[in-house]
Amino acid sequence: MEDESDDVMDLIWDRTLELFIRIHDYPDNPEHFDSLIHWLNENPAHLRAFNELGQIWMATGIALAREIGQPLSELERDQPPLMMH
Repeated sequence: MEDESDDVMDLIWDRTLELFIRIHDYPDNPEHFDSLIHWLNENPAHLRAFNELGQIWMATGIALAREIGQPLSELERDQPPLMMH
């Protein structure tokens, strides 16, 4: 039963990434936003996955900006601290 749950989550993550990339690559296409809104409203797990992906995206941007020494005052405002090794 756990494998079935993992398979479902894999499908949700695949779709999350697909929609995120479409919107990122084609921000002026309203069909992509409509697809996203419809999909997010289908299941609370969809919204959780999309929100988690957004947090990963932001954390990655902050980490990259730190690496190149870019000021982060706006990016880091109200963000929890990143885990450091």
